[in-house]
Amino acid sequence: MKSITEQNTDWLERRSEESSGAAVLIAEDSEADIFFLLRAFAASKVKNPVHVVRTGSEAIQYLSGQGKYSARTRYPIPGIVLLDLKMPAPDGFEVLRWKQFRPDMQKILWVALSNFDGIRTINDAYAAGATTFLTKPLDGKDIQHLIEGFNDYWQLQEAVCSARSGAAV
Repeated sequence: MKSITEQNTDWLERRSEESSGAAVLIAEDSEADIFFLLRAFAASKVKNPVHVVRTGSEAIQYLSGQGKYSARTRYPIPGIVLLDLKMPAPDGFEVLRWKQFRPDMQKILWVALSNFDGIRTINDAYAAGATTFLTKPLDGKDIQHLIEGFNDYWQLQEAVCSARSGAAV
């Protein structure tokens, strides 16, 4: 019987052949949580390409296009980042703070994920730069709504940017 890590890897390899749309980056250190997130994607029927990193350091490398992630055709800038707040250093809060100084990261939908949904954790995630917050585990409908809402979010961001640049003229 295959390990959960092998099952996750197999799912990602199969999915890459049939995916389309904005890439999704899952930054999560728990193989069990990755497993459930991938199954939620499968249940949602959305076809976006999904990439997985397991540490905050690896997330920053992916987002920066460093090292093995420098091939942007294979590892594109994601449209959505599902970011576990409690992962190996730097943790998700630090990744959120890092992205605030990166203009190329501003159009990304940043989804903070945590098993703990206390108000302080939620407020800290938003203060660090999360776009939204979801409590794990997620189901297929959560993923489907998130992906469907991404296009609306992106269009709203474009309108806000246009309005700001028009107001400055």
